[in-house]
Amino acid sequence: MIKMRLKRMGRTKRPFYRLVVVKADAPRDGQTLAQMGTYDPLYAKVAIDEEAAVMWIKRGAQMTDTVESLLRSQGILARMKGLEGKVDTEAFSHQKPARLRKLKGKPAAAEGAEQA
Repeated sequence: MIKMRLKRMGRTKRPFYRLVVVKADAPRDGQTLAQMGTYDPLYAKVAIDEEAAVMWIKRGAQMTDTVESLLRSQGILARMKGLEGKVDTEAFSHQKPARLRKLKGKPAAAEGAEQA
């Protein structure tokens, strides 16, 4: 069986994912058949090759729940079925305070307390 799933890249506490096609029994970071796009959860960016994704779905590739939600938020599944698919800009727009703190490093309040 062929699956579409995420392959974790990046470093510790800075995840970055590639949307890949693999055999179902392959390990998470194992050899891939194809790469279709990327997903960066820290910056809320998604880039997917729509033609490749549709091709693999038509060939019978099964999607994980996360990949399915990414494709749905980008409107790819709707366009594949012939409907008007729109990119859901609200899917990743909500601000996450923890994510912003990780990107900036230490909070400003903690830095002021250390200097005093």
